[in-house]
Formats: sequence, C-alpha cells, structure tokens
Amino acid sequence: MNTNRIDIIIPVYNVEPYLRRCLNSILKQTYRHWRAICIDDGSTDGCPAILEEYAAKDSRFMVVHQENGGLSHARNEGMALADAEYVMFVDSDDFIHPQTLELAVKLIERDGTDMVSWYKDVIYINIQLRLMHKLKMDTINARPWRIPFRCSLKLSKSVITDDALKHASDWRHPDIKYPIKHCYVWRHMFRRSLVKDIKFIKGLKFEDIPWWSELLIKPVKATITHLPLYYYYVNRKSISKATEGVERLMAQLKGLSYAQKLYEEAGDMERLRLWSRNIKWAILTGSSRVLYKMGKGPQTDSLVKYITDLAKVGFFDDAVGEKESLAKEAYYAVAKGLRPVKKD
Repeated sequence: MNTNRIDIIIPVYNVEPYLRRCLNSILKQTYRHWRAICIDDGSTDGCPAILEEYAAKDSRFMVVHQENGGLSHARNEGMALADAEYVMFVDSDDFIHPQTLELAVKLIERDGTDMVSWYKDVIYINIQLRLMHKLKMDTINARPWRIPFRCSLKLSKSVITDDALKHASDWRHPDIKYPIKHCYVWRHMFRRSLVKDIKFIKGLKFEDIPWWSELLIKPVKATITHLPLYYYYVNRKSISKATEGVERLMAQLKGLSYAQKLYEEAGDMERLRLWSRNIKWAILTGSSRVLYKMGKGPQTDSLVKYITDLAKVGFFDDAVGEKESLAKEAYYAVAKGLRPVKKD
C-alpha cells in the first residue's frame, strides 16, 4: 500500500469540453502525493487523446481505455486498480479546489477518522453559473469566485462523528450539525480499506444511492467539514425534461429498493429506521414531484408498474413525518391507478 497517497478515480466518457478543466484542477493540487486513475469508458470524442496528452506530461496520470460499460463499471475498474491509502472520486465534467487533497489528508489524519466529507460550492452553482448562463457568458472556463481564497483549517468548522449515517440527510434536522447531503460519492475521501469491496451496480443510474447506503450499514467514523472543496458543473442545456424525471425516479426507486434489502438482511432494525428516515424518504419525498406531472408513454407505464409492485410489499409504509406522509399518499395514488393531487 502506498502510504498517504490518494488515488483519484476519474471515469471519462465524451466530456471533451470539460476534461482539461478537471485534469488541470488535479495538477494544481497543493498536495502532491496523488495518482489520477482515468478510466476512458469508450469515448468517441477527443477525450482519449487528451488523457494520453496528460499522461505523457505527468506520470501520475494513469490512463485505461475500455469499451463503454457505463459509469458504474468505470468506477469499479478504477477501484480495482487503486492501491493507495486513500481514494476519492471526481466526475470528469467537474473539478476541485486546489487545496482539496491537502485539507482532506490533514483532517483525516488529525481526527483519526475513516472518511472526510466536504461541500460543493453553492455560490458557484447557484449564483455564479446561473448569472453567467443568463448573460450567455462562457461558463466552462469561468473561474469560481472563491478559488483565489486560501482555506485555513484553523478558521474552518468541522464535526467528528462515530456514525456518518446519523449525519446523512437531505432534511434540516435540528439535531444534525453539518448534514452530509445527497449520496454523491464525489464529496468524500475514504480510507481505501473502508470501501474497496463495495461495488457500484452496473447498468443502474444514480448508482451512488445503493453504494453510499451499503457503506453506511455499519457505523463509519467521519470528519465533516463545511469547506466548499468541490465544483459541481451544471450544464443548463441538459436540464431534465418530464420523461427524464420519470427515468430518474425509476432509477432512484431501484437503488433504494436494493439498499433496503441490504439493511433488512443485516438485521439491525434501528439502522434500517435511521437509513429510511435520513436517506430513503429524503429522496422519495423530493422526487415525488415527478408523480404530479407525468405524461403518458412506455417509461411512465413501467414506472407505474414498479411503484405498484413496491406498494404491494409495503415499501412505502414506513413514512414518518408530514412531508413523508404526503409523498406516501402520492405514491399509493399512482399504485391505485390515480393521478395524485397536490395538497397545499
């Protein structure tokens, strides 16, 4: 094992306009002991040539070309090649703060934890990109406003937990400080020993949901920092349509159903309850809006059938709270062949 090195797993597929920005953000890291495992998943654009260019310039870039197998397969291949003490994931159309690796290593070693979680830069996403899109400005080469500012651990806020599942929530629970929002794997650095045997499900979109859920079946000691160390790029040209919303919800339901079975098989009902409250129903409630505007078509028919099958086995019966109960009613309405009515 390469002590203190970070293996950065970067799946790449037809992201030519964004790839250099991603790879340059790795090159600019203040922490130098890293290797980027770039899995070219059968790209048909200029990505393969760009990857080879960077590998020729810096031996820390490891490039693997393979036939297209999907994001899950690419991530699994990257994990199989990793042998560093730490691993993390970066999506190839996104990029990271220059100090991301440095701060992650300092935090995990300072606190003796197995995972460090950070936040995406919401100012970059919600203000800067939206403004630039509105003004029809170039967003690909835009430098995030906060990148020039150096982050300091002395001034930063963080929390240490013996059980990351207690902090994993999309809701604003008064008892949760610094919630780990969403299931995205790119907002963490892990000790490789913690995650090396967890596989992403091939062929499933939103594969982060079951992967993240499986990781948290057992308590994970984590450091959670408020620092915005990841730049998630929102491509306004690909804003979801109704049919894409249906497809997304189907993938989320499949991922949640798979994860729930893992928790049921583990036999710890308290962790199942906590997972259901913090992850399952946070996703189900947020995605229930799709049910109110579904159109007609084969994808909708498949979704309705899947919801009906889940309802028959009581998948939606553990809703707790007003928002969750309203979402539950919507899912059961769909299962009964009705169109849910939104309540004020």
